[in-house]
Amino acid sequence: MKTVGIIGGLGPETTAHFILRVLSLCFENNKIQRPNIVSINVPIPFKLEKEFINQSKGKTEFRKLLVQTAKTLEDAKVDFIVMPCNTAHVFIDDIRKSVNIPVLSIIDESVNILKNTENVGLLSTPATVKNKLFNNKLNLQKPIKSDQKELGIIINRILNNQQTENDRKKVLQIIKSFTSKNILLACTDLQLVIQDKQIGDKKIFDTMEILAQATVKEVMKGGDN
Repeated sequence: MKTVGIIGGLGPETTAHFILRVLSLCFENNKIQRPNIVSINVPIPFKLEKEFINQSKGKTEFRKLLVQTAKTLEDAKVDFIVMPCNTAHVFIDDIRKSVNIPVLSIIDESVNILKNTENVGLLSTPATVKNKLFNNKLNLQKPIKSDQKELGIIINRILNNQQTENDRKKVLQIIKSFTSKNILLACTDLQLVIQDKQIGDKKIFDTMEILAQATVKEVMKGGDN
């Protein structure tokens, strides 16, 4: 199997869930051996993380940390790289240019799943919206301004393991406010409060699960290292 390199820590609990999901899916496909996984938690300062998620500030420092991590993974001889964080894909082109191995995109993989869907409710960080990561790729319905701001606050609490039941209730409320019946959890941390695949008449698409499936598909192709 190929060796996958993970740019992790965005946030740490989600990275752990992602690794466990990849291991589980690989076991479903291969009962002979476990996959080789190299994961590095990016040492993002808390202040920078919060400002980037909510205000899209600190891009230069954020980019530098992600590129350095990608190069370290390449030096570790991984076959390809994934990053289970939608917002960090603002820098996907910079990361791809910095290494000579493939870097899967959670954005592209999610778009491939939903490309024939008429309307998609988008749940993401304010930075993902501001940087238009899914614009011109999907027919989007976004939360109203006040809900988007609250969503950014909730995601920051999740990143710091401070989420509450009220946070889940608020996310559910936002989901129910969409007229779209297809909802994309375009922040991998949201799967920590929303594990449902269906909420009322809303079908939930989790980008973390989508990337995990794509990662396993690539892993199973077999590597050269």
